[in-house]
Amino acid sequence: MNSYHIFYFPFRWENAANKNYLFSELTDLYAIPINAHTNWLRNPEIVKEQEEEQLYTEKNFYYEFVHPVLYDNGKKDSILHHYERKEPQQHEVSYCICVKGRTYQLKVDAINLNLYATGVGMLTFYLKNEIVDQQEPLDILTINQYGRRIYPPFFGDIEGKFETADFLQVQGLNGEPTIYKEDFSSYKTHKKTWKPACFILNLIADLSENLQILPVIDERMFVNCWYANDKLTDFFSKDKKSLEQFFLDEEETKDFWYKYVYVDASNPSCKNEEMRLSLLTKQTYIRWKNDGMLYGASRYSFVFLTNTTAFQTDVLAIYMRTVYSRMVEHILVQRASRLRFSDEVARVCCFFKDRNFNKIFIEQISSIYKEYIRFINQVHFQEVTSQDQGIELYELLYKTLSIEKHVKELETEIAELNQYVNLLDDKIRNRNAELLNYIAAIFLPASIIFGLFSANAGIWDIGLVWIGVLGLSSSAIVLLIVRIIKNK
Repeated sequence: MNSYHIFYFPFRWENAANKNYLFSELTDLYAIPINAHTNWLRNPEIVKEQEEEQLYTEKNFYYEFVHPVLYDNGKKDSILHHYERKEPQQHEVSYCICVKGRTYQLKVDAINLNLYATGVGMLTFYLKNEIVDQQEPLDILTINQYGRRIYPPFFGDIEGKFETADFLQVQGLNGEPTIYKEDFSSYKTHKKTWKPACFILNLIADLSENLQILPVIDERMFVNCWYANDKLTDFFSKDKKSLEQFFLDEEETKDFWYKYVYVDASNPSCKNEEMRLSLLTKQTYIRWKNDGMLYGASRYSFVFLTNTTAFQTDVLAIYMRTVYSRMVEHILVQRASRLRFSDEVARVCCFFKDRNFNKIFIEQISSIYKEYIRFINQVHFQEVTSQDQGIELYELLYKTLSIEKHVKELETEIAELNQYVNLLDDKIRNRNAELLNYIAAIFLPASIIFGLFSANAGIWDIGLVWIGVLGLSSSAIVLLIVRIIKNK
């Protein structure tokens, strides 16, 4: 095996069965009705010896305070519910990518589904490339480019198949095979926008049919790829040639590194050499360059190119699909959560049109603010490990996906809404105090009049006075309420 591919589909979810509008209720993990005969297994505990060893390494790599967002602890307060698809553990399952008549077949190691209390989720495909004649550089680029596309980016691609595969299919899953195959022919309507491939929706629906799913980024899954190729690594290792030559080479490598990092198959999406060099210089991690290893990151990928020595294929390949896969997923969850919160802020602003929006709006924002505090304390971290390489790679991904910028923008949005809620709350309090003052002002003269008349009147006269005072006071209160309603 010379390559390993991981595709991540980050999405936002809501429990359609929950009719409440509060954000915390829409994203309550324990309110999701799970299908009785689902092929998904919630598995917070490790059952295989090999996984136990890998988990030991992972947990020692990451700070303990980061563990709750990386691992499902199975407890009531868990911020994450982790599900694993049963079939890859029981029999052969394949991820098939048909491009211009040629079908690439990758063995499915695992399919995982993570749901987070921030209202986002992650469907992840772990794919092993074991077929010898699909391990050339162009094959790797083609698998990454077309295997990640989950709906056509533009209408002409439905027929032209410029960016999408002829079809994508997950073979070997229980149930009707056609529901896990997408040929994109059903997208011939303007009504089917932002709808991921049917095999994505059907896999998630197998867990719960009540989950409403929407991509939070675009039509592409995020790519994590490990690839071993001696010819490519010999080009730059041990100072045989400079990295600049490798970055810009069009003859021997055919711009492989740029296309690998930015997930292009045929032509590099950047034709300007200066810009291409600048981008790759910033997005390439070169600590182990002389040993034939390069890491690269973009908004679409986290990739690793190495040679075929035993250490690289036996140790570092495992790191890419375990330790660093957790890191990639955590970064994507932070980005997806930020977009989810922004979407929720936009949604609750629609309540301005409601007659009772004051009360509804305050409840909405209070719920969002509560979940935002949880996100800041339990999900968003600027550092997750004490390991040097881990710190450097995390910073590379953190900056590349602009997590800090997005979180600061979210902080501003939430702060402004919270400030508005405080002003609204103060306005309501002041209005109530004003109403009480008016009522007191009305009853004070009435009390004085009643006291003066009752001092020298008989019991029947007192009754008449009392009735008159109540009548005048009630009329004044009604007029006051009408005036307040008109002034709203």
